Amino acid sequence: MTYRGAQNLIKRGDEAGLREALEQGLDANLANQNGWTLLMLAAVEGSVPVGRALMEHGADASHANNKGHTAEQLAKDRGFDLFVAMLLEKNA
Repeated sequence: MTYRGAQNLIKRGDEAGLREALEQGLDANLANQNGWTLLMLAAVEGSVPVGRALMEHGADASHANNKGHTAEQLAKDRGFDLFVAMLLEKNA
């Protein structure tokens, strides 16, 4: 699956579809040319189930995009406190 395909699943909040793609080999740390990871996309959507699926498949929450933003920072900026809590819980 391409980055764009995964992006569409994340924007739709399709946790089941994303989990299936991850099980079939989608890299949980896939990033675009600007350094945006799938976890960052989930963070800007505030999708805890999608973020959890990515974390369970090895997504690196410490990765920063080309502007130096992490998934946690992006979620905080948008007020997605539950997403931030999930990241902190998974990284503990």
